[in-house]
Amino acid sequence: MRQATLAQIASVIEAKLVGGDGGTLVTGVNVDSRTVRDGDLFFALTGETDGTDYASHANERGASATVASQPLDVPTLVVDDPQSALAKLARWNLEADNSPLVVGITGSVGKTTTKDALATILRFAGKRVSATEGNFNNEIGLPLTVLAAPEATEILVLEMGATHAGDIKHLCGVAPPSVGILTAIAPVHLDSFGSIEDLAAAKGELAMCLPKDGAFVYPNDVLDAARGAGRSFGKSIAFTGEGEADLWASEVEEREDGLRFTVNYGEKSAEVRTPAFGTHLMSPLLGAIGGALTLGLSLEECAAGLARLKRTGLRGEVYKLRDDIVVYDDSYNASPVAMSAVLRYGATHAESQGRRLVAVFGGMFELGGGAREYHREIGALSDEVGVDLLLCVGDEARWYAEAFSGDSSTHSNAEEAADALEEALQPGDYVIVKGSRGVKLDILTRKLRERLALV
Repeated sequence: MRQATLAQIASVIEAKLVGGDGGTLVTGVNVDSRTVRDGDLFFALTGETDGTDYASHANERGASATVASQPLDVPTLVVDDPQSALAKLARWNLEADNSPLVVGITGSVGKTTTKDALATILRFAGKRVSATEGNFNNEIGLPLTVLAAPEATEILVLEMGATHAGDIKHLCGVAPPSVGILTAIAPVHLDSFGSIEDLAAAKGELAMCLPKDGAFVYPNDVLDAARGAGRSFGKSIAFTGEGEADLWASEVEEREDGLRFTVNYGEKSAEVRTPAFGTHLMSPLLGAIGGALTLGLSLEECAAGLARLKRTGLRGEVYKLRDDIVVYDDSYNASPVAMSAVLRYGATHAESQGRRLVAVFGGMFELGGGAREYHREIGALSDEVGVDLLLCVGDEARWYAEAFSGDSSTHSNAEEAADALEEALQPGDYVIVKGSRGVKLDILTRKLRERLALV
C-alpha cells in the first residue's frame, strides 16, 4: 500500500485519532491480530468474533493503531464503521498517479482459474502483477488484496464474488476496473438470487461499472443482462469453447500432461499446451486469454504463459497414490455445471485407462429450492457415465444416491468418508473428489495422501 502517517489515514477514512501519534508511519493493514507486523494498521472488524477483543494483541505485535468504532486502550482511529473505512482506504490507495490498472473477474464458476491463468500470462510477459489470493473476493478480502499490492504493481487482477444484488457494484466502487472478465453464468447462490435471470443481472454489474473506454470479455452465449445489455465498450471480446466467436478454441485434446488446443482470434492462431485437466476449464482459460489480449499481449505470449500455469490448490489436481490409484482432486468447490464436467472428464479417463471409477461427492450448497433436483441430476449422470462406487458426504449429498442405482454409501463428514474410502479402494482405481467448500473434502484428500502416499 501507499505509505502514509496515521494523521493522513485519519483524514482519508474520516477518523478521530485517540491516544496515538499522528506522525506514526503505517506500512500495511491487517484484520487478523495473529499475523500483524510492525507498522500494520489493525482493523477491528465484527463477524464471528469482535475484533476489538484482539486490539491489545495486535498492539503487542507492533500495530501502529487499531481502527474501531470506539476508543480503546491502544492508539485508535475511531470511525462509524471499520469495514467501510477499510473500503475507503483501499479506494484511496488506487487514486495515486501511478496506481495499477484493475482487471475485475466475476462469474458463477471459473473465477479463480481465470485469475490464475491471466496472472501467469501477464507475469511471464514481464508485467508486475498482484492478484487475489485464496477466496479473498468479497467486501473484506478485495480491499485487503488492494492494500497488500506492492507499490510497483502495474496490473491488479481481482476476483469479484457476489451472493446478493449490488455486491459486484460495491466491489467495483472500491477498485474500479478498466477491464472486466465474465467467466460463466451457472446455477449457484440461487438461494439468495432466486433465479438465473437475477443472478445474471447481478454478475452484469461488472459490465455496467466499466468505463466507456474499458474492455469487456465474456462468453458469447450468456444472457444479455450478464453482459450489460445496451453497454458499449472501447473493446469487447466474446469467446467460446465450441463454435466460433471473436475468440475460440479448436482441436482441443485432453492428454496426460493436460490440455492441448489451438486458440484463434481473428485471422491469428497459436497452439496452447497447459497443465490444466479437463475441457470444462476451456472457458476460464479463454477468458484469461481474452483479458490478456485486451491488455495488448499477443496470442503467442498467452500460449507461452499458459504453459507455466499453476492453479490454486484443490482445483483439478491429478496425482497418484500407492497401488497405482489415481486421484482427480477438484475438492475446492462445486456447482451443477462443474460437477457434470468433472464427472465426464473422470469417466473418460477411467475408461481409457481401464480403471474402476470411484466418485466422492460432497453436497452442493446455495442452490435454493431446486437443490434436491440438481443433486439427483448429478446422481443420474453418475449412473450414465459408469461410476462404479459413489460416496456421498454431508446432508445434501444423500440426494445423489436417490438417483444412482449402483454401489453407494452416505457419510456425515469428510473424516468418516476418508475411512470408508480407504477401506473400499482397490489397486488401479480412478477417484474423483468434488464438493462445496463447507463439506471440507480437503480433509479427506489430505488423509488419503498421508495414508496412501507413494513410497
